[in-house]
Amino acid sequence: MKKTTLLSGVRQNFTQIKSLFFGTFLLVSATAQSQTYCTTGTGNCSEGDQIANVTFAGINNDSGCGTQGYNDFTAGTAASIIAGQSHTISVTIPAHIGAQYVAVWIDYNHDGTFDASEFTAIGNSPAAGSVVTTSVAVPVTAIGGNTRMRVKAQYAQAIAATSSCAAPYLGYGEYEDYAVNIVPATACTGTPAVGAATSNQASVCPQTSFTLNATGVTPAAGFSYQWQSSPTGTDQWANIGSAQTSLNYTVTGQTQATFYRVIITCSGSGLTATSTAISVAQNSVDACYCTNAINFNCGDGDVITNVTIGTMTNATACGNSTTGYTNYSGSVTPPVFNIGSAIPVSVSVGPSGEGWLYESVGVWIDYNRNGVFEEAEYNYIGTGLNEALAGSITIPATAVVGNTRMRVVVAASAATSFGHQFACGPVVADNNFGEMEDYTVTIAPSLSTPGFENASVSVYPNPTNGLVNIQFANQTNVNAINVYSVSGQLVYSKQFNNASDSYTIDLQKAATGVYIMKLEGENGTIVKRLIKN
Repeated sequence: MKKTTLLSGVRQNFTQIKSLFFGTFLLVSATAQSQTYCTTGTGNCSEGDQIANVTFAGINNDSGCGTQGYNDFTAGTAASIIAGQSHTISVTIPAHIGAQYVAVWIDYNHDGTFDASEFTAIGNSPAAGSVVTTSVAVPVTAIGGNTRMRVKAQYAQAIAATSSCAAPYLGYGEYEDYAVNIVPATACTGTPAVGAATSNQASVCPQTSFTLNATGVTPAAGFSYQWQSSPTGTDQWANIGSAQTSLNYTVTGQTQATFYRVIITCSGSGLTATSTAISVAQNSVDACYCTNAINFNCGDGDVITNVTIGTMTNATACGNSTTGYTNYSGSVTPPVFNIGSAIPVSVSVGPSGEGWLYESVGVWIDYNRNGVFEEAEYNYIGTGLNEALAGSITIPATAVVGNTRMRVVVAASAATSFGHQFACGPVVADNNFGEMEDYTVTIAPSLSTPGFENASVSVYPNPTNGLVNIQFANQTNVNAINVYSVSGQLVYSKQFNNASDSYTIDLQKAATGVYIMKLEGENGTIVKRLIKN
């Protein structure tokens, strides 16, 4: 059935009805623990939204779809984990519809509650199924003895740290509970042993989180760990965060290549040791943009046929019927958008098919050039069918000057259901009809400021081979002339002390291309575009 947004609603309603009858009656066994744990929400794992195997610290358990999406294996083999150490967990997910997300909780403090601090996101599996693996860092403060572990898999949506008892998204998924024995950490003595700092990511994007660790460490009670960073090549170390009782440290993002190291202190002896450093490289911004966690399908008329924005016009068809994504960022000449300007936008959409009534269009521009399409960078253009949808985008004062990425998306979605959430592709596999196109645009400084903008000025020759003349109708105070490349790099700067009606600058050494010239005076700024042959 095509475009089953309505079907998703039916599935969700059905799940809610089932929950009314069954969800509150599912009992959770407390065989391996004295605590009584929360009842899980009802899940449906009959369509492959299930856990097929859990392997963790002595557990290697194959399983089928549990009753109402729940299996209790606490009476079986218990995992054995050591406080302060990390242990690998692997969860097998079979073939299913859409993405499947997996997470785990371990009740480290034995209080009968799966707290957000006891949560670890394991990862996600594609529709074909896979083994999802990660490392679980057991805090050194974990209480020794028997406790409970809960594993959750759910359809289409990342698992929240606070959802250990909530029904899976749209009701599709499964829970499994296991017994765990925690071996407490021993007290530290003498000088800590530590080898090399490590990272689970060798190269990252600005918004990518990654985890630091270190080799050669035997965690012990009384250890504190202070992580430090230094921009690559500077050898200038600074603390990141505060000293902590666990070795692993999560960095939420970086903007340049950086070295990391850890200093370990034993509280009992007062002695410290410092690891050797690890370098984490920085990816180029162009390599960081998300695309289609679920592929778009543009083969049924849910397609972009033309994008006109500013001076750029690009006629298109369904560029890739498999992914619904086409990258024009390196093949279409970037339009120039001045800060503060209102840019007209027109996006033509296809006729869709099978009587579908609407197509919605959004445009994202990465104003801060961080490789992420944020909600503040989203612009709704319109909703229609087989027509040109028109709108306008105002470039904010905070936009970074230079080349950046623009994304255009059409989706078979009503206006009330469409929004920023489509920045990385379809929201659910049930309705993935649409298309995504990427472009490069150039953000330039604002054109002028009041008080100076009405001055009569001519710039010649333009295009130029080198010398550029600036002629005013009357004697004018120009304090400085600065010339920038379209990427924002200052390539020429000259200061002036006296008012004149003519000024000359020399761009003979500048490379061929388009430049932005700013004439800065006491009353404001005039911006002109130059072309260097």
